[in-house]
Parts: sequence; C-alpha cells; structure tokens
Amino acid sequence: MFKRFGIQEYLSIGYIFLIVLGLVSDTIFYRFIGVDYLQYISITDTILSPISLLANNWSLSVIVLLCSTLMYFYIKNSEKIDEKLNKIKWLKKRVDSKAKKVEYSNKIAFMISVSFMMSSLLIGFRLGMGIKFRGHLLDGKLENNITLVFKDDSQLKVTQIGQNSAYIFYVEEGNKYVTVTPILENIKQIKTIQKLD
Repeated sequence: MFKRFGIQEYLSIGYIFLIVLGLVSDTIFYRFIGVDYLQYISITDTILSPISLLANNWSLSVIVLLCSTLMYFYIKNSEKIDEKLNKIKWLKKRVDSKAKKVEYSNKIAFMISVSFMMSSLLIGFRLGMGIKFRGHLLDGKLENNITLVFKDDSQLKVTQIGQNSAYIFYVEEGNKYVTVTPILENIKQIKTIQKLD
C-alpha cells in the first residue's frame, strides 16, 4: 500500500501528523494549568507548535536528531545486524528466519519510528512542563519575565506561560490562575524583562 505513495501523500501524512501532535501536546500542557486551549487555537498554531517547541529547546532538538540518525542507520542495516545476531549462539532464533521473514520498506519503518519517537518525546516534554508550571503556579513561585504594554499605555509585569497567533497566556503576580488576552485588540508591546546576574 505505502509503496504507491508519492511525495504529495507523504506531505499530507506529515501535515496531519503535525496537527494531531501539536493539538495533543498543547492541550495536555494547558490542561494542567487550567486553560481550555481548544477555544484559543487555529490550525496554523497547532502545526507550528511542535516546530517552535523544538526550535526553542535545543537539547530536545539534539535528542530528536540523534535518535533519528541512529534509527535511520539501524533500519538501513537491520538485515546485516540480524545476520550478526544469528551467529551468536545464545541469541540464535529457534524458528527459521527465512520462513518468518517479512518484507517492509525502510522508508516506512523509518517514518513510523521517528513519528513514534517524536510523539513520545514532545508529549512527555509538554506533560513535564505542565506538571512543573502547575506546581510553580500553586506555590506562587513564578517570576515575572515580560512587561505587557496595553493600547491605553498601561503596563503590567507578568509571567508569560505561552502565546499563539491571537492570544497571550500569562499569570499576574500574586495570582494562581492563568489570564488569556487577545493580542491584536489589547496589546501594543511585549517587552522582555532582563534578568540581572
């Protein structure tokens, strides 16, 4: 079935994968801090969410790249690896490997492996972030990291939790809940607060 797929089909599958992954990972994260994220998103936000998460966390990007490379070489050389493992006496298969041999496409095996790995990493990462932010929110340990300048020139120092194309999610100092504000109608500037060392 997959052998007949062209570049367009693979791009469509990738597009759907990014939508589902972005939707699931962001919903998990925001659910922990009491926000119904599905009310505030667009398709573009869900597609860009996994990409921006990888771009903003270099350690996660390195892990994904390293694991993808290792999987690629393992899948490409899987037959040679199987032959070497069969020569080891205590690892030798009891069933004739030729009778049980299943044909599969290296491309498909690689795509499924990387998709599963990325899903696990990103969803686990967002789950951990949600638990961490929820703990800090309930304990009141969040530090202000931005200043919002509203259209009436009033300013507010807050802790930014997240942002998408239309909304900003933040916590005001002393509060234990997340505020969601439309960016276009209300906010003129978002200034980063510089940390003093």
